[in-house]
Amino acid sequence: MESFKKKFKKIDSNVVLLSILFLFFLQLISDFLETIYALNLIEVELNENILALLFLLTPIILLFFKKGVPDKYIVVIGEILVISRILEVFFNGTVKMVITGIGSGVFLLFFPLYLQKLSIGNKEKYGIEFGLGLAIAVLLSIFFRVLGSSVDISIFSWFQSIGWILAIIEAILIYNIINREEFKVASSSNSSKEYSKPVSTLKVLGLCIGIIGIIVLIYFVFSSPTVISRWAEGNYFSIIYLLAIEISIFILLMVYKPELLNALKFWMLLLWNVLFIFALVVLIMVNQTFFILVEYYPVIAAPTSLWSYILLYMMLALSPIILIDFVLLSREIIKGQPSVRKIGGSFTVASVVFLILILANVFTIVWDYIPLIGNFFRDMYWFVFLLTGIFIAIPILLVRKSRVDFTTVFSKLKIKLLLTAIISIILSSVIIVGFVLKYPYEQPIGFEPNIRVLSYNIQQGFDESGNKNFEGQTQVILKANPTIIGLQESDTCRISSGNLDIVRYINNRLGYYSYFGPKTTTGTFGIALLSKYPILNPRTFYMETKGEQTATIEAQIIINAKIYFVYVTHLGNYKHPLIDPSQYIEQEQLLRRIVGRKNVILMGDFNFNPNTEQYNLTTTLLNDCWEIANTSLIGDIPIGWRFRLPYLRIDHIFVSDELNTSITGCYYFGGTASDHPAVAIDIRAF
Repeated sequence: MESFKKKFKKIDSNVVLLSILFLFFLQLISDFLETIYALNLIEVELNENILALLFLLTPIILLFFKKGVPDKYIVVIGEILVISRILEVFFNGTVKMVITGIGSGVFLLFFPLYLQKLSIGNKEKYGIEFGLGLAIAVLLSIFFRVLGSSVDISIFSWFQSIGWILAIIEAILIYNIINREEFKVASSSNSSKEYSKPVSTLKVLGLCIGIIGIIVLIYFVFSSPTVISRWAEGNYFSIIYLLAIEISIFILLMVYKPELLNALKFWMLLLWNVLFIFALVVLIMVNQTFFILVEYYPVIAAPTSLWSYILLYMMLALSPIILIDFVLLSREIIKGQPSVRKIGGSFTVASVVFLILILANVFTIVWDYIPLIGNFFRDMYWFVFLLTGIFIAIPILLVRKSRVDFTTVFSKLKIKLLLTAIISIILSSVIIVGFVLKYPYEQPIGFEPNIRVLSYNIQQGFDESGNKNFEGQTQVILKANPTIIGLQESDTCRISSGNLDIVRYINNRLGYYSYFGPKTTTGTFGIALLSKYPILNPRTFYMETKGEQTATIEAQIIINAKIYFVYVTHLGNYKHPLIDPSQYIEQEQLLRRIVGRKNVILMGDFNFNPNTEQYNLTTTLLNDCWEIANTSLIGDIPIGWRFRLPYLRIDHIFVSDELNTSITGCYYFGGTASDHPAVAIDIRAF
């Protein structure tokens, strides 16, 4: 063990420690929020699990340490974070929520304590090292998520061994900090003499809020670039390539020539921040549909404009400013030499800001379930990012202009070459994996004697018990071997679902063509259409609802020279107050889009049973495949569903009259992989 420690001392352990620290936090906080949301999702209401968010207020503990925190306590806190990261993959539900909550909470203890200890050493290099650590963590997060089709591969299957290796390295580095020179200096210093020129409390508070704002923005967006691609229907691979290259350039610049940034004047940094925030917020706004302004339904979502793509790539090009900001803010705190109580109190307030931003983000999705204040958050997704941007930009004004300078901190060539090699391997891997996953598999274009259509409400990737189950749901689809797939509740790429993209995950295993329904900026149900054959003229339109917003995908697919008009929808549970209270206005609007079309396939979660007014309205125009199929079967679903399903079906596939005699089978199956069964039909195509 002793020789093992010595080997680690030969590399720049601070950069490695910080890189893994930030990566683990991004993983823990992502799983923490996802688990809380899932435990609320299965009850379709807010419950006591929301109180777990109080784990994020742990910095308040530091207010009770007037004379500082002993080094051994800091080490214990750091090791708890590592243990939390190892353990979380073995559990689900409430236990996982507690473990990830503890891990996220101890990060918010360890990080300010670590900053405070280094501040006593007063070393210029630490600001750059904190920026490098964050940049490498983001690059690793992108790398792991690209490998796992948006799922962090280091917490999946046997790839968990990657996380264990990183955890072992981190555990050793945290244990070794007691022996570091700056920690010995800090521990031996007289606390009453440490702060001859104490920094003001308000300044420390502002700097801490700025740091948390950057961490929040990276967590919300940049650690999982699929979020950005679903905002603006941007090319996912061009986004990850651009981000990975920019982050790599930033890292290499900080390692070799940080002084090149000295050409930037202070006003240039401020302008850079303003332009970045402007591009970010306006990008979201131009891709939102503001329903509070809509007068007539259905509303067809506008196609992504050239202006949107300009803003997208402008925002990406400007994004490295947040890493530069992190260097400046971290260094300013280190130079300020705040006391434990001062930094603890400041991080407590900053953690409250963190909590507010998280809640605001989630409320823009579930606004209809939030009493009293919910309506405020409808159409306000853009505002969350404006607020985050303000929390980042304003604290930059607290940085002394004289300290906006960068100097080389790595003198050993071996360290530079090692970091260069690591970054080159990661960047090359991202590009190679992205290229492999970029295109659909070559599908047969010849005559298709039978078409299987599958509709599946995947509950945002969670199973019936509220556990993440991407692989289980993917297997349900793979076994069915469908030609056309309609997915409902696929509204992922949000912090409520760990910033994961289940449509991308499933489709990377199918190699189909795909179209994702409402852009995630809208806060609506997610719907998606996947097909072995090209999807033509896809569009999304929104129906009028009293509560949660609903939408439908409309597209054409040509098979055997026949055009099929395909619709995928998810209806709500709200009745229009001005018409027959038993009839959904949204279903009426949907059917008006279908009238006069042939070879129609309408599928989805309709939230109505057979023999209801809504069902009867639908069957005046279309036919229920369960009723007209030559064979109607119930497969591997729970016994409780099996006997009730024929009478309580809410997942349906309807077809127009031209396809009546072609429906050879209708099947419900899928077990408990989701909280809904999958439903499939077979169409004889000759």
